Amino acid sequence: MNPLHVKTKLIWHTLEKKLLPAYVWETDPFTFWQERILFIICLTASMLGPFVLVPSVLLSVSEGLASVALLDLAAYAGVVTVLLLRNTSLKIRAGLIFFILFSLGVGLMVILGPVGAGYVWLLAASIIVSTIYDLKAAFISLACNAITFFLIAVFIGTGILHWNIPSENPLEQWLVMSGNFLFINALISTTTALMLHSLKKTFEKEQAAKATLQESEARLYAVFDAVESVPIQGYDKDRNVIFWNRASEKVYGYSREQAFGKKLEDLIIPRDMHHQIVQAIQDWHEHAIPIPAGELVMQNRQGKPIPVFSSHVMITNHAGEKEMFCIDLDLSGYKQMQKERDRVEEQYRQIQKMESIGRLAGGVAHDLNNLLSPILGYSELMLTDPQITDKQQNCVNTVLQAGLRARDLVRQLLAFSRKQTLAVKPVDINQAVQNFEPLLQRTIREDVHITLVLSPDPQIVMADIGQVEQVIMNLVVNAADAMPAGGHLTIETSRKDLDASYAQTRRSVVPGNYALLAVSDTGAGMDKETCKNIFEPFFSTKGDQGTGLGLATVYGIVKQHGGNIWVYSEPGEGTTFKIYLPLAEDVDTTPERAAQQTTALNGTETILLAEDNDQVRQLAHTILKARGYNVLAAGNGEQALEMAAGHDGNIHMVVTDVVMPGMNGQDLYGKVRKSYPDIKVLYMSGYTSNVIAHHGILEQGIQFIQKPFTVKGLATRVRQVLDTV
Repeated sequence: MNPLHVKTKLIWHTLEKKLLPAYVWETDPFTFWQERILFIICLTASMLGPFVLVPSVLLSVSEGLASVALLDLAAYAGVVTVLLLRNTSLKIRAGLIFFILFSLGVGLMVILGPVGAGYVWLLAASIIVSTIYDLKAAFISLACNAITFFLIAVFIGTGILHWNIPSENPLEQWLVMSGNFLFINALISTTTALMLHSLKKTFEKEQAAKATLQESEARLYAVFDAVESVPIQGYDKDRNVIFWNRASEKVYGYSREQAFGKKLEDLIIPRDMHHQIVQAIQDWHEHAIPIPAGELVMQNRQGKPIPVFSSHVMITNHAGEKEMFCIDLDLSGYKQMQKERDRVEEQYRQIQKMESIGRLAGGVAHDLNNLLSPILGYSELMLTDPQITDKQQNCVNTVLQAGLRARDLVRQLLAFSRKQTLAVKPVDINQAVQNFEPLLQRTIREDVHITLVLSPDPQIVMADIGQVEQVIMNLVVNAADAMPAGGHLTIETSRKDLDASYAQTRRSVVPGNYALLAVSDTGAGMDKETCKNIFEPFFSTKGDQGTGLGLATVYGIVKQHGGNIWVYSEPGEGTTFKIYLPLAEDVDTTPERAAQQTTALNGTETILLAEDNDQVRQLAHTILKARGYNVLAAGNGEQALEMAAGHDGNIHMVVTDVVMPGMNGQDLYGKVRKSYPDIKVLYMSGYTSNVIAHHGILEQGIQFIQKPFTVKGLATRVRQVLDTV
């Protein structure tokens, strides 16, 4: 650009700043335009006036027209005065200019006549007033000129006004010239006023539209800014931040002041994505290739990855420049929920798998118990035979011991499948741990130190004390095995209130109050895969030395008690098992009196025996017959009823299998009891049935013996039931 032009523009801007009213820089464009017109007129007249005024005054004085000189000087002074009245209203200053020019025009006409410059100043006055005011002011100006011309015509006609000009008929000449002037005046002033009126309306509409647009933009920006969960950022063509809402501050960690003016890639784009993102934005700007919406991983101020679903919008602003806005949906919470859902689903799959294995184990255990009953029973009977040789005794004893180990294995399977029988009563977990500690100390090695951290308050649960002790024993033995070089083992108890929010993260948990039993060791720990399979039957980390049923048994016992068990472990960091058992509310914790020990195992009573398994029935018949009882043996419920109906004497007791084809054991007892109201009953089964128990817990008053039973076990249990009052 030309330096002279730049300097001239700078001088002009300085003059405007000094001489224009201060308000015009903040007013509407139309008023600013009017102010500048008036300013240009006054400034031009003030600066160029002396070059015209001096010769005019000198000429007027030399020709004896001092009044014209005075008019010119007065008009010039008036214009300068208006220029200096910068803080006066535009309307007043425009009115003063009109008055000065109108007065100058009228004066020159009166003094010089139609040949003077009065017409020019009157026309100028009309144009200015039409420009600054409105159409009404143009008509008023025209009317003032018409009245002036009429009065001058009257003065000419009456001889009051006379000019020294050659004319045969001055009045006619005046009227013709005045008419032409008024026509031109009307045309120019009204056209100017109408044009400016239209221009003003256009300005007003533009201002209204601009105000509406600004209001809409402000409202939109306010909405964008107020959205707390959706980060929105705006960038110019050079990727500099031009918009940064509150959600962006919260998610990405940069305040608005810190983000403005910074480049996108310097704020939230990971370094390995810089080139890819920059290239994509350039392609959009230069080749109109939009960026597709999709998942991206941004980063916050601390460098933490932030997963987002990002959409992009390209707009063109009022200056014709492209701007890009990024709308991000923070997926951090969703990803966390997804992870949690996957974890819960994995838990559910594990539970389903364990349930399936449990059903299989329960079915197998039932059949094995029926097979083991004669093995154990007849082995015991053979050992009591006085004619057996030592060699035979050793062989039978080997069979018996193998059968007992098999029985224990089956019981573990039943515990895992939750089909064992529980005799529950109120148990204080604190007391159970304290009473069991001496046996634990004798069971594990001396280099493993046990520490008890028990709750100060009793933690009462409804449980089978024998099963609780088995859980503790299995966990303690496993913990000791995990510390071959010794270590510390801690058993803790406390109360835990598990609410609904905790239950949502653990599919099998029912909200409520629980007693927590935790067993922790300082051993080798386990990896995630081992923890995942640790409760499965036959899964062992001990190789050939383990059966893989210890923790499966623990799992089944805990589940059958309505509780939950979780394992927490990392390699090299030890292991903690946490067991949650439902707390018992409002239960009587008074210790029961110990039952009187039965010494005599023989009897003469009549017993109705019902068992569908031939081998088990024959064994039970043999055992009871050998003890002196009169036994009526039947293969099912219907046969038992027929035998009872055909028996002449009293029947003192029913010994029946729980589940039989046709009629179950409970129904059989109910029917026999109609004929023998005082008859006793002893149920036996290879696994618990809902006929006599709910979820493996015996109903109140139910007498039960688990298969496989021993000779002494059956004899003792029968005698106890018969002796019960």
